[in-house]
Amino acid sequence: VTYHVVKHDRIGIIGENGAGKSTLLNVLAGQLSPTEGNLTIGQTVRFGFFTQQLPAFDENQRVIEYVQEHGAYVTNQFGRTVSASQLLEQFLFTEEMQWTYIYKLSGGERRRLYLLRLLMEQPNVLLLDEPTNDLDIPTLIVLEQYLDTYQGVVLTVSHDRYFLDRVADKLFILERGTWRRYYGDYSEYLLEKSVSHTE
Repeated sequence: VTYHVVKHDRIGIIGENGAGKSTLLNVLAGQLSPTEGNLTIGQTVRFGFFTQQLPAFDENQRVIEYVQEHGAYVTNQFGRTVSASQLLEQFLFTEEMQWTYIYKLSGGERRRLYLLRLLMEQPNVLLLDEPTNDLDIPTLIVLEQYLDTYQGVVLTVSHDRYFLDRVADKLFILERGTWRRYYGDYSEYLLEKSVSHTE
């Protein structure tokens, strides 16, 4: 793969299971070393890596306490200061839920809390590995709305056609040890692929 990621890039990474999609994200995040070649990361890059594995939570913490570990207030991507409680409400945690112990949360609610905490770090490059897995529809809507106004780079691995169409305008296609770029959304790619197969 030879590519120079630029500001506002919205890239979907697709391919069969085992093609190396998650591995590519792990290399970009610095969690794996490339087996060959070079990876150069700019000095101002701040990664946010939303993985398929949840972090280890302190189960006896309340939701609000977990978020406030980062700070009672946070500056959002528009430069506005919002409280941890307001941010939690944006991510569908009601005032009552904010005082719930983490051990009482469902898997989907934990994914939502993990996503919120990640976005609080204000990353300018988001790596999303199968982000739609285990997220309920309301949380997906919140994520999509956030990405609509997000000013950074997004690279996402997903099999979710609707999500890819929403967030990616170019694709990296990994297949049989090779890769290629496609400029367009996932539906356009599938249509083009089906046409070429019938010719």
